[in-house]
Amino acid sequence: MNFRKGVCIVLISALVLNGVMLSACSRKEQFDIKKDTPRSFIHAQGKNLVTDDKTVILKGVNAGGWLLTEDWLTPTSLTDDLSGENGQYEFEKALIKKHGEKKAKQLIDTYRDNWWSEADFKNISELGFNMIRLPFGWEDFTDENGAFKADAFSRADWFVSNCEKYNLLVVLDLHGAYGSQNGRHHSGDTTSGGDLFGNEKNERLTVQLWKAIAGHYKYNKYVAGYDLLNEPEGKPDGHTEKQQWDFYDKLYKAIRSVDKNHLLFLESCWDADNMPDPKDYGWENIAYEYHYYNWENSNDLKSMKSYFGYKSQLEFKLNTLKYRVPVFIGEFTFFDNPDCWRYGLDFFKKHGMSWAMWTYKGNVNSNWVLYSGEERTPDTVVTPETEYNKALAIFKNTGTGNFKQNTELCKIISEYL
Repeated sequence: MNFRKGVCIVLISALVLNGVMLSACSRKEQFDIKKDTPRSFIHAQGKNLVTDDKTVILKGVNAGGWLLTEDWLTPTSLTDDLSGENGQYEFEKALIKKHGEKKAKQLIDTYRDNWWSEADFKNISELGFNMIRLPFGWEDFTDENGAFKADAFSRADWFVSNCEKYNLLVVLDLHGAYGSQNGRHHSGDTTSGGDLFGNEKNERLTVQLWKAIAGHYKYNKYVAGYDLLNEPEGKPDGHTEKQQWDFYDKLYKAIRSVDKNHLLFLESCWDADNMPDPKDYGWENIAYEYHYYNWENSNDLKSMKSYFGYKSQLEFKLNTLKYRVPVFIGEFTFFDNPDCWRYGLDFFKKHGMSWAMWTYKGNVNSNWVLYSGEERTPDTVVTPETEYNKALAIFKNTGTGNFKQNTELCKIISEYL
């Protein structure tokens, strides 16, 4: 081995051992969805996402609150005091009990028709994002026994087609599986306490749902991939463990039986050491997904740096050196300190990580959202007891044109798009 070759090997080894990413010049040219029509599916190649022989960095935003409402984020509440965090399915049942099935459906449809419109795709594209993560629940496609609705794919197809129209990729995210994968309000159901894993019926119906979705979108290259389960804790305050891994394997095999092309995102609750070596299951073309929420001293930059240090140490040790899979930060906020946002986004950029912030819009005035609607009050929130015409008027007023842009946060993020 000659001297120059030996020096190169030593330098590269030092970079890897110290967790420093190789410079951009060693990567392939980056794919730009704004300029390039994808000819091939996005897929995993080592630590990178790749399409058309170019690397892809997903820089996106979540469509939170649209298909699955969240009481803290949206103008909905099961209770008059607005204090609870109940699931959408509980809210819908209460609406039906109060107003009847036909009027309850009209209210939900009015909300969805206004909360998200074609103008939002245009807006997101013009802000510079290249991707939207779309949370949905089983009820968007089927009834509780798994029978597909006549219009099962209508809203999802509309969403995907508009992403294509405005040069945006889309990640399809199952936020609410049958029985709930975490028992949290954002799964649509808090009554079960988390009854997916180990429940034969709920597992079977969730597998059936993903197989149908994969079969429907298997040729669509604007679908960046399938996010199999949002935050699969099992029960509140749980972690992703072997029971979840084994169920992931069922989903993986079902999807691969109809779609061998799309990238699969497998989420961890909460860290890299809560995920298996993909080789143990024979998984290919996958990415591991993490959600970054530093709840301790959330606006303190020193605390944020410590949080990132812990996360990156684990992820480098396992994802980079052992698992060799791409990383996707599918949800995050850096709360209300601009320095924390710049530090976090710098970190993503330095390490070539894909990301999607939580979330595009909401009825909160904070850095959880890019667009803020009216604060939640008894006059601006719909409960099951709200008079029908008033509820209809509130839901008609949820278009983003009635929201205020979070200009400081948009400015910071635009620097990284």
